[in-house]
Amino acid sequence: MLETKNIVVVGMGFIGGFLYPGYEMLLGDRVATNVAVIKATDKDLDALRSRYPFAITVDNTLEVLRERRPDIVVMCPPPPQIPGIISSALVPYFSEVRREGIPLPDIYTFGPVPDPQYYYTRLGGDIHCVKFLPSMMETVGGVSLEKYGASFLVFTPGDPFPPERRQRAIDLSNLFGRTFLLPHDQSLYALSSKNTAHTCFEISYAVSEALQELGCPVTTSDVGSAMRASYRRAMGLSGDGVCASSTRDVPEKIGDFIGSVTMAWYKGILRYILDMGCDEALARDFHGANFESLLCTVQLATRAELEESTRNHATKGGVNEKAIEVFMAYFYGQLKEAVRRHMAGQSSESFYDVAEGMAYTIDQAVHRHAYRLAGTF
Repeated sequence: MLETKNIVVVGMGFIGGFLYPGYEMLLGDRVATNVAVIKATDKDLDALRSRYPFAITVDNTLEVLRERRPDIVVMCPPPPQIPGIISSALVPYFSEVRREGIPLPDIYTFGPVPDPQYYYTRLGGDIHCVKFLPSMMETVGGVSLEKYGASFLVFTPGDPFPPERRQRAIDLSNLFGRTFLLPHDQSLYALSSKNTAHTCFEISYAVSEALQELGCPVTTSDVGSAMRASYRRAMGLSGDGVCASSTRDVPEKIGDFIGSVTMAWYKGILRYILDMGCDEALARDFHGANFESLLCTVQLATRAELEESTRNHATKGGVNEKAIEVFMAYFYGQLKEAVRRHMAGQSSESFYDVAEGMAYTIDQAVHRHAYRLAGTF
């Protein structure tokens, strides 16, 4: 791999810490000395300094860039802060190193927006910027899920990324999931589909709550196991995959209902992706990777752990928060009522059509929200 000497990380929310294994992959045992992180404020500064070995400073991005002369600048602040950081730090720094004849650092930007082209427009056509949307899967219940979800990587068309620097970015992406190379517009609906699939968490909450209210001691993990077993059976997948799952983890009477809702949710999301013009084989590949890895998470985690994971991953005002917001407003209560009706012998096949349509609608709402966010740049 191409040698990396120094990395500067702008922003230290969840993603800044999540990327720690990537810093290790790129730098080896030099992480403590060759990574520098800049926060916008001193909130939680002491706690972060006690948790991580590298230098963490506040509101001094330009000074750190001048001191470190990084090979890679990792951009992971909240999106509204990005224009100001570019103007106050990246523009002057890139101008200085051009005058001095020092190689420009690669920019690794994390989050759905902005389009990497935004950086080229602001900083010049001689830069190299790539957008990462990592899978964000983690080890859950002792089972490593990191490489089973889909990670999306966006290079700007026409940017002649040197092959070894392009491969370095791909290698980093591969550390956190199965990498799919997509253009920016396609990455927005791919990410929207992933965040719609993330509402499998909320499906498990609703089904578990409804059953518990009827006196059935069914956990969200039990529901997740039944959802995943149903999914694997419907998709013709052999064996257990990364871990065993079973419809026997829920009462027999609710098993078919859970399976039908699961597949309606999968199909509704897939239909939206295909309606966006995505190649079907590609759509099935990345959607399937995200859908099952999220079902694995539901199966292997407790509800409290799922809720904590969501708090970490759902950026305020972002696409994951939007998916959950729409689900809770328009489908959570319907799903609980459908469970009650099914257990009373009053179910209707039409509900699964509604579920498929709701998955499609949530995906559409999340995708449009992503474009609204992109429109701020």
